[in-house]
Amino acid sequence: MRKNKDYFAIIIKFFDKYPREYYLVSLFIFGALIIIYSVFSYTVINYDFYQKLADKQQLWKIILPVNRWTIYASTNSSQTTLATSLSLNDLAIDPEVKWDKTRLSIFLKDIVYKQICQWKKSTDCYNNMLKFLHVLEIPDFKLEETYIKNLILQEIQKKLSKTKVTNVVLWEALEQEKINKITNLRLRWVYVNWLNVYANPEEISDLDTTVLQLKPYLTYDKQELTNLLKKRNIRYISIINKLNILLSDEIKQYILDELDAIKKWILDTKDSIEGFIILSWTPSRYYPEKTLAWSVVWFLDQDWIWHYWVEWYFNEQLKWNNWKIYARKDILWRTIDSLNLDKNELITAWVDITLTIDRNIQKKVEDTIEEWVKKFKANKWSIIVMDPKTWDILAMANYPGYDLNSPSDVYDLEKVTWAKYPNPWTDLLWKVVLVEDNLEWKEFYYDWQRLKLRIATREEVADPVLVKYKYKNDFGAWVYQNDTISWLYEPWSIMKAITVAVWLDAGEINRYDMYQDNMELTIDNFTIRNVWKQCEWYKSFNNALIYSCNVWMIRIVQRIWKSLLYNYLDNFWFWKPTWITLDWEVFSVLPNYEKWSKAQMYTISYGLWISVTPLQMASAYSVLANWWVYVKPNIIKSIKMPSWKSVSFKPEITHRVIKESTAKIITSMLVDSVDNWFASNWKVEGYNMAGKTWTAQIAFRWWYEDWVWSTVWSFAWYWPAEDPKFVIIMKMDRPRTTAFGWESSAYMFSEISKYLLDYYGIPKTDKK
Repeated sequence: MRKNKDYFAIIIKFFDKYPREYYLVSLFIFGALIIIYSVFSYTVINYDFYQKLADKQQLWKIILPVNRWTIYASTNSSQTTLATSLSLNDLAIDPEVKWDKTRLSIFLKDIVYKQICQWKKSTDCYNNMLKFLHVLEIPDFKLEETYIKNLILQEIQKKLSKTKVTNVVLWEALEQEKINKITNLRLRWVYVNWLNVYANPEEISDLDTTVLQLKPYLTYDKQELTNLLKKRNIRYISIINKLNILLSDEIKQYILDELDAIKKWILDTKDSIEGFIILSWTPSRYYPEKTLAWSVVWFLDQDWIWHYWVEWYFNEQLKWNNWKIYARKDILWRTIDSLNLDKNELITAWVDITLTIDRNIQKKVEDTIEEWVKKFKANKWSIIVMDPKTWDILAMANYPGYDLNSPSDVYDLEKVTWAKYPNPWTDLLWKVVLVEDNLEWKEFYYDWQRLKLRIATREEVADPVLVKYKYKNDFGAWVYQNDTISWLYEPWSIMKAITVAVWLDAGEINRYDMYQDNMELTIDNFTIRNVWKQCEWYKSFNNALIYSCNVWMIRIVQRIWKSLLYNYLDNFWFWKPTWITLDWEVFSVLPNYEKWSKAQMYTISYGLWISVTPLQMASAYSVLANWWVYVKPNIIKSIKMPSWKSVSFKPEITHRVIKESTAKIITSMLVDSVDNWFASNWKVEGYNMAGKTWTAQIAFRWWYEDWVWSTVWSFAWYWPAEDPKFVIIMKMDRPRTTAFGWESSAYMFSEISKYLLDYYGIPKTDKK
């Protein structure tokens, strides 16, 4: 104790040496130094650390969901959006709200009707209703508003009556090995759809045991999996996904009006629907025209993965970096400065793309071929419309197609019934038909059940007793293929115009020279015959093109022989890609002429033993129509760059194919063919039109089918002949109402050609 007092006395004595003011000033100076050091440390020494910490606590960041640029179609005076990115709302309701659900049901009924049926075609409305009601068919369906709304109301009331969660997604895209092991557990409350695993908590009898059984195959801890599988009240019932923008705005305005009415005591809160409604936005790649130009644009899936054609070819240019918006918040999470864009996030390569596809022409062509394919009961149809001056593609269409906003619909199945397909051998020939098989199979889903199916043989397709399934669109995912550039076929008689052009350009003979035709010619083991009696005896070569005489074509190649024919066909670009800016273009490579047999050389002259795409044939006829040169086909009109400057694509001439005088002569001969033979039914009065038709049997197992429904027909036209504006190639597979192209296509072609002439306002010309 004494010792402590001594220390205290020493301290008092020390401080008594100086006035108190000294110590007070020193204390203030020391405090100031600490403050200065702390500030210097925060603002200079450790600035980066504290800045990041502050930003983490105070900054609010939104990643813009719109992350892909736009694809446009052209029109005469403007452009139309084919693909864009935006946020669409999903509409759901919370059934736990205790207010009256009567007004809610009526409101939802009207919204759903507007979304899936209003202003829709009967087939679109029907298919949308099947999805909404989760049924395979609706007997005696009527496109009548009251009837449809009653069906919708019943489904909504069924949804609103649910109180418990009965479907939980446990995992998406699980490995097949784990899927098999989960399936082998034989848990009736766990089920698999493709590679996705679901469970029904209401059916689980022993939660702990189920968790232990599933845990080895799912990367959840025990508590997470327990929370997923436990029984609970439902708080979210989906009504409609991806509402159109107008309906989203209508719902939001309705809710605002209700809230305003509640504030003014006009509406009681318990009579409002606002508490039920859940609107959550989803970033979406949206295709406003749905099916329009599907075979050119293609689609992005729900994971924003591009697939083929323009979306794929220009993927690096179309995709954005994710733009970020920032706002600074106070401790109460109130905005204390305005929203701003981080400029560094704007540094990205991007383009807006405008196609040469004319929206109006594309729409007319697609609507027309859909109508006529159904009338002819055909399998497929492909059309290309090209401008022979610029080689711009004005329309590129295939049927059947699909809705770009719902690409997975191509996998939908239907059961083959006698009512729909009374003659399966003819009705289903060369469509994708499936039968059950437990040995060799792939997994499919029909009526929410898993089926083990494989593709049926021809004999099984014809079996009226066997249970069969087919894709609703006839071909499944094969409809994704753009047949105009990805499907090879034998051009048959439309190839004859090219053979004639080669002959004329080589200067071997005159169009009015005479020759003798005995109607058939035998080469090795093959006998080649003409079809029409008009070819027989002593006729001019001009007559032979009009009546499509096969023997005459052989006389031509006998004169020009293999090497010259090969060189000309090479100049017409038949076994090379056209280099159009779309991927997955195919082409056939013809062996060197030294390896040709006589039979092969002769049959090539009239379009057999040579395979082309419709685009290649459209390019060949464009050579004839533009008087001699080959130009690269083009489907991109312009690209808007980051500088907002627009780069336009101009015709790119590659080489001369034939002389200009040759093109004029062959055009005149094709006009004669139109005016004097079957194609005269197709022409539009007042215009000179050059064209060639073709009907051919389908090759099968090294021979040709000989049934009425086993034909493919095609034709190639350009017009007006004096100054061609359009080249059109059409190809239709297996028309069942008639075997011959000129019988089945005249009205359809006339409809399209008249539309094009009116659309561009092309005046009639004096007939020669």
